[in-house]
Amino acid sequence: MIGLVAIFMEGVVVQKHSEVDGRKRIAKRLLLLAALGMSGGCQTIGETRSDGLIAASEPVSKMVAESKVPAGSNPQVGVQQVGFDEWSLARETEPEPIAVTAPPEMNAADDQDFTLVIEPQTLRDAMALEATMNEVEPSQDQISSSLAAGSLSEDSPSASPVQQSGLTLSSVEAMALGTHPAIAEARARVAFSTGQAVQAGLPFNPVLQYQSDEIGNESSSGLHTVQLSQQFVTANKLEIAQQVQAHEAQRRRSELRMAELRVLTNVRSAFAAAIVAQRRAQIANQIVDLAEKSLSSVQDLLNAQEVSRVVWLQARVEAEQARITAENAATQLRANRGVLAAATGLQTLPADALVGEVGEGLIETPWESLLAEITATSPEITAAGSALERARWSLRLACAQVTPNITGQIGVGVDASTDDTFASVGVSVPLPLWNRNQGNIRSARASIAEASAAIDRTRLSLEGRLASAAGRYQVALERYRRLNDSVLPTSEETYQLSQRAFEAGETDYIQLLTIQRTLFNTRLSVLEAAAEARQAAAEIEGLLVTLDG
Repeated sequence: MIGLVAIFMEGVVVQKHSEVDGRKRIAKRLLLLAALGMSGGCQTIGETRSDGLIAASEPVSKMVAESKVPAGSNPQVGVQQVGFDEWSLARETEPEPIAVTAPPEMNAADDQDFTLVIEPQTLRDAMALEATMNEVEPSQDQISSSLAAGSLSEDSPSASPVQQSGLTLSSVEAMALGTHPAIAEARARVAFSTGQAVQAGLPFNPVLQYQSDEIGNESSSGLHTVQLSQQFVTANKLEIAQQVQAHEAQRRRSELRMAELRVLTNVRSAFAAAIVAQRRAQIANQIVDLAEKSLSSVQDLLNAQEVSRVVWLQARVEAEQARITAENAATQLRANRGVLAAATGLQTLPADALVGEVGEGLIETPWESLLAEITATSPEITAAGSALERARWSLRLACAQVTPNITGQIGVGVDASTDDTFASVGVSVPLPLWNRNQGNIRSARASIAEASAAIDRTRLSLEGRLASAAGRYQVALERYRRLNDSVLPTSEETYQLSQRAFEAGETDYIQLLTIQRTLFNTRLSVLEAAAEARQAAAEIEGLLVTLDG
C-alpha cells in the first residue's frame, strides 16, 4: 500500500508539469492502477505467536487439527463448582490451547466426493476392548477384556477350533462401523465443527471503496477518491475464538466415539438375541423330529393294540404343536435377523447362519475396578470435559471482546476541477461506554458452572447405569449357571430314563410328554438367561452408552 501511494505521488509530480489533458489521462491510469493493485494477493496481518496458535500473520487456510490430547484420555478439568455470579476470569486457570496445522486445500470438485477419514483403530483404542479379537484367555485383571472375551464370534478362545463359515460378531461389527448412518452423521458433525474452527480464526477482509463527490460542480466531474480500509482485531480475539470452536470440534469427536459405541452395543445385543432365536429354532426342529418319532412309535403300539386311540391322538396333537412351535421360532428368527440388520445399518443381512455361542465367556468381573476404568475412558466424560474447556475459552473471548477493534483507512484522490491530487488517512475506534459485553460475560460464567456440574452429573449417571447393568448381569449369570449346570443335566437325564421306561412299557406316554416339555422349556430358559447376561455385558462393554439411536 505504501509503495502504491508512492507511485501515485510520483505521478502527481509528473502531472504538475504536463498539459491539462495529459494530467487527466495520468490521473485516470493511476486510479485504475490503484483499483487493480488492491484486488489481488493474500492479506496477512500480525505476527506468529510462539504458543502454537494461528496468528493473524499466518495464511488464512490454516485449520484446526486433531487435539494433542489422547482420544481416550480424561481431560483435566479441576473446576470448583460455584455460582456463575461468583466466577471471575482471575479465578480461572489458564485453559489449554489446542495446536493447529494446515490441511490440504480442497476445491469445489473435490467437495462432492469428500469423505472424512477416521482411523480404524481409534475406537478399539478408546474402548480398550482389543481382547474381542485376541486368542489369549483373559485374566481377571483385564476388566474390559473379560467381558469382551465372551463375544459371540468364532475367534473366542472357548469356541470350537474347527473353522466355521457364517456371520461372526466381529464381521457384523465391521459392517456396522462402515455403513451405519448414525456414525456417518456424527462424522459430518465433526467436519462441520472443524470448518467452524477454521472460520473463527480468519481475519476481516480489507474493504476497497471508490467514491465520487461534487459531480457537476463548476461543470467538472467532481472529486474522485479510492480508499482502502481494514479492521484490525485486537486482544487475540481471533485466536481465542478459534480455540472455542476447536474445543467444540473435540467434543464432536467424543460424540463420534459415543455413536460408534452405541452402534456396537446395539449390534452386540441384537446379535445375542438373534443367536438365541437361531438356537431356539434348532431346538424346535429337534422337538419336531422327536414328536414325529414318538407318533410313529405310538402308531406301531396302536396297531399292536398295546395302547388306546386316545394315546395316539395325544401324540398327534403334540406333533402338530411341535410343528407350530417350530414355525413360530423360524418367524422369530427372521424378525431378529431383521433387527440385527437394522442395528448394523443394512436393509438385509447375508443369508449365512450366525456363528457363536451365547453362553461362552460369562464370568465374574470386579465391577469396582470396571467403574474406575469406565470413568477414565468414557467418551461421555471426555465430551463433558471438552464442553467445560469450551466454556472457559468462551469466557476469555467474552472478556476480550470488551477491547474494541481498530479500523484504519487510507485513500488517494483527484479534484477534477483543479487537477489537484490529495491523500486521506483515518482511524476509527468504537468507545465501549455503555456496552461492555456484560451480558455475554455473565452468560459465559453461567456456562462454566453448568459445564462443571454436567461432569459430575455424567459421572453419577455412569455409576447408576453401571450398577443397574451389573445387577442385571449378575442375576442373569447366576440364573444361567444354575440352569445350565444343575437343572439342564437333570432334565436331560430324566428324559432319557423316561424314554427307556416308555419303550419298556414301564410308564405311559403322557408322563413322557410332560418330561419332554420340561426339557424343552429348560433349554429355552438357559438360552434366555444367557441372552440377558450377554445384553447387560454389551452395555458395559459399550461404556454404558444408551441403547437408543
